[in-house]
Amino acid sequence: MIDKLEYLDDGEARYPMAFTVNVMEAAEEKYGGVESWAKLMDQKEPSYKALKFMVLEIINEGIDIQNDSQLCAAGGRISGAVNRKNQGEMRSAPSEQCDYDFDRVRRTPLTSKQVGRLITRVGMDEIGIKVFKLIQESLPKGDNTKNAVPTKGRR
Repeated sequence: MIDKLEYLDDGEARYPMAFTVNVMEAAEEKYGGVESWAKLMDQKEPSYKALKFMVLEIINEGIDIQNDSQLCAAGGRISGAVNRKNQGEMRSAPSEQCDYDFDRVRRTPLTSKQVGRLITRVGMDEIGIKVFKLIQESLPKGDNTKNAVPTKGRR
């Protein structure tokens, strides 16, 4: 997988989005995998519940990564830090433990209701496109894992 942060802007706030193994695991637990989840979205009437679930997981994973990068920026020991030179790709963390700076403010994860309101403000189509694009860009080309989402026919 390619670790990458993307951002969703609703005019009021900017939300980090990350599609990682953690998100894939959550989709597997809830829907049997990302591909099963994608089938719910690829219907005449897409599942609002499924979209809301995935947006919640993707944004909260992005928030968690962002919090880690802000709290673990001690010298060269960075856990999940955003490398701005590589346009949002995350650096691998050394095996050393990071030093937390508890004086910094951690962004709290979003609730399901907050994500529902966010989807209402931004629009289901726009968020759906961003989510599928993030999933496609996070999976390396030729990834034949059971959870790889087919890219054919997607926007």
